[in-house]
Amino acid sequence: MEKFYALLKNYNKTNTSENLPDWTKIFSESTPPVYWNILSNILCNYSKENSVFEIGAGTGDILALIRSLGFTNVTGVECDAHLAQIANKKIEYFFQKSNTVIHDRYPLAIPRPNILVQVNCVYFENIPTKQEYINQLKLFHQNAMPDFYFLEVVDSSCKEHFKAFPDFVRLSQEDIKAAFKDKSVESFTTYQFPRNTSTKRLYLIT
Repeated sequence: MEKFYALLKNYNKTNTSENLPDWTKIFSESTPPVYWNILSNILCNYSKENSVFEIGAGTGDILALIRSLGFTNVTGVECDAHLAQIANKKIEYFFQKSNTVIHDRYPLAIPRPNILVQVNCVYFENIPTKQEYINQLKLFHQNAMPDFYFLEVVDSSCKEHFKAFPDFVRLSQEDIKAAFKDKSVESFTTYQFPRNTSTKRLYLIT
């Protein structure tokens, strides 16, 4: 994973676009985001025959990581046309696979993936309340019905004000367990304020 990240980091620095949002800079830093290690350590134990679908693929870095681990049936969706174009160009560069990322808005009709990934991605457009946000996460899961759902959310312990993360998207472990009460739920700390700009947790829901 470290070797591939070095290649990806250099690619990102060489192909920098002024039109990219600030959060994409994390994929050009000296070390990868914390959740990369967690994701890769878990996914390394899964069969590479598993299909993977990512919600909010951004510039394709997470899909590229998953491809580098040996998974070949990998797709995703990104609502921003410019980011989807960058993601597809990147994955084609590294893996000679075109049209990996669909330019569309999730949920959409997709073949049932074994693994659903939603990390570094907080969708809350036109959602004003915590319960509606939780309902959306449940809908995202139900739309795909995966065997494994990797979901990263802002943790409720994060009390600092950030416009990008309104209070109602900050969820506790109890919130996630209640939302997926018929599922097994594991959690891992990824980001931690003030070392990072917020506190987040990655959940593995099976």
